[in-house]
Amino acid sequence: MAGFGSSTTDDGRQAAGSPAGSPAPALRKTAAFLAAGAALLVAGWIVQPRFPQAKIEPQADRALFPELADAGKAASLEVVSYDDELATLKPFKVAQSGGVWVLPAHENYPADAKDQLAAAATELVDLPILGVVSTSPGDHETYGVIEPDPEKIKPGMTGVGQLVEIRDGSGNRLARLVIGKEDKPPAGMRGDKPLRFVRRAGQDPVYRVELDTAKFTTKFDDWIEKDLLKLSPWDVRRLVIDDSTASFSVDESSGRPFISQDRKTRMELAYDDKDSKWQLVKLEAFKANKPEEQQLAADEEVASATLNDLRSALADLKIVDVTRKPAGLSGDLKAEEKFTGDQAAVLSLAQRGFYAVGSGDIVSSNGDTVVGMKDGVEYVLRFGNGTTVAAGDEREADDAAAGATAAGDTTGRYLFVMARFNEALLEKPTLDPLPEVPEGAEEAAAKAGEKNGQDDDKKAEGKEADAKEPPDAASTALDKADEAEAKAQAALEERRRVERENRRKQEDYDAQVKAAQKRVRELNSRFADWYYIVSDKEYAKIHLDRAGVIQKQSPPDTAE
Repeated sequence: MAGFGSSTTDDGRQAAGSPAGSPAPALRKTAAFLAAGAALLVAGWIVQPRFPQAKIEPQADRALFPELADAGKAASLEVVSYDDELATLKPFKVAQSGGVWVLPAHENYPADAKDQLAAAATELVDLPILGVVSTSPGDHETYGVIEPDPEKIKPGMTGVGQLVEIRDGSGNRLARLVIGKEDKPPAGMRGDKPLRFVRRAGQDPVYRVELDTAKFTTKFDDWIEKDLLKLSPWDVRRLVIDDSTASFSVDESSGRPFISQDRKTRMELAYDDKDSKWQLVKLEAFKANKPEEQQLAADEEVASATLNDLRSALADLKIVDVTRKPAGLSGDLKAEEKFTGDQAAVLSLAQRGFYAVGSGDIVSSNGDTVVGMKDGVEYVLRFGNGTTVAAGDEREADDAAAGATAAGDTTGRYLFVMARFNEALLEKPTLDPLPEVPEGAEEAAAKAGEKNGQDDDKKAEGKEADAKEPPDAASTALDKADEAEAKAQAALEERRRVERENRRKQEDYDAQVKAAQKRVRELNSRFADWYYIVSDKEYAKIHLDRAGVIQKQSPPDTAE
């Protein structure tokens, strides 16, 4: 019996290194690797995430929500999402209240929701079932259609879906859907919309449908009027930028509150339509809060491109959230006496960086930007304290770039907006001087009018006689009198023409004033109830310091 260390070759001789009758070491290693690989493949196949292979039952003639036949009946939409990381539910709702669309989660802020909600409801109208995937409740986690119910959800739970509920004006449910995971289309099948696993809330069957979930967005700015200021950048004529800070504190000795300000610069700029450029009207620098007027240095100029970007940003000003103001501000958003006596109201302002002073004005913690329009409307944008806004389920990448915390929240700043009428923004009419009229011209014109009727009758009769007889002194005097009357009448008519033109110009101007005042009232009624929150990115665009407004002149182009 041969021992280890030898093996037999084909011709009967012993070969060293292998026991008799056993495979070579290389073959044994190869076999071991193959066996291990096969085991890993089997294990991977067993544990890989996949959906149970159930036979799809075509039900193309069956709608998922037959009771939802008219999207126009939809009066509210509620979407409940689940945050896996925080193990919390995130509800969102839009509904009609008093005939107005509002967002209840945002203190009933007005929503621009009619078309948006109709689009969401239409997505579910006659939604066909492509097939039944499962009828077992045990598969709900696999397909991601567990209902986000606060009483049933536990930390660490997986497979929780998104709940979408649509109701009519009477509160009746038109649709209640749990949206689960996305499915890959079978080979050869290409649809216009993604495939989703869904189920009717409260029922066990899981269905496969084509569904555009983007229609059920929970982004705040998808549901509001995006044009906050309602202005055209081409109508901006004046900017006043106050670069300052302020803080609110209480004097320890007297216990009286006071406001401390640190003013840096105040810049007033005007846009010239003819030259299409910005001009510096006034520049003030502050030392110990006392203004000192300055001029541009020889090598400085206004940064027109930056100011053009500012006015464009105003026309596209985006807000990321809102908070309701306390009641008591007047129609022009000044702090009335009763308001300043309301400690809770004053504290609400101060917490957000706005301080009511005795004159009724509001001082802001981070400066102001005043925007004058060619129609006489002037916007006052006051910037308050910084804050954070919880990131939405579908926060855009550029929103995150605007400034986000480690938790994904957006950093922003409170914004207090008001409008006012500034008559100096309107071009006042140039009234023409009234022509002088000779004394007695009105009486002469009146007599001339009476005489004209009589003279017309005599002209035909006297025309032939006048042609035969030479003019005498009396007729010459009469002609001169007629000429004087004609001149007086012409002067009077010219005066009346100028009066009419001046009256037209004044009426046009008065109409502009009334229109601007009406627009101010409309804007303030819109702004009155809300603190707005803008991202730090938006704040940086519309509130500039001296370095942002004034730049070094570009070197002259010496190229020939």
